[in-house]
Amino acid sequence: MSRAVLAVMAGLLCTLAGIRHAATLRKDALRLNRWVKLLQHLTLLLREGTLTVPQALHAAADMNMPPDKLLRDIASCVTASPMLSLAQAYQQSSTDTLEHAALARMFERIGRGSKDSRILALEQCTDEIRLLADSAAAKADKDVRLWQTLGLIGGICLTILLL
Repeated sequence: MSRAVLAVMAGLLCTLAGIRHAATLRKDALRLNRWVKLLQHLTLLLREGTLTVPQALHAAADMNMPPDKLLRDIASCVTASPMLSLAQAYQQSSTDTLEHAALARMFERIGRGSKDSRILALEQCTDEIRLLADSAAAKADKDVRLWQTLGLIGGICLTILLL
């Protein structure tokens, strides 16, 4: 009896692993698309020239998603510690993601320089992250169903083998 229960549990864990990986692919695509929208909004705010960079970061981050939270954290960090650069605040607040390198370069460039160079940095980063987002969306469209199916089939096979 307990052997059958353990076999079914192992099969369910295998199925859940496939579903979890599929969900991670979807979340990556959503996060990257959110970054594109945020950076476009931030570009518009900086182009207006009425807000400081930390104020523009706060204003652009108007939703409750991880990229928005990261922008608010960076703005709060820079506001609380004015001697800290945007790049340093980003390094302290960020985690290792697909877009990490592009954002690190962008925060290094928008922390100093003219208005035009900041806007150029934002536009270049937006383009780079848009390519990552398109790639992640294509991968998610193609691989989500695959990972769900692999998890389910692997779970069924594992259950049968353990019985």
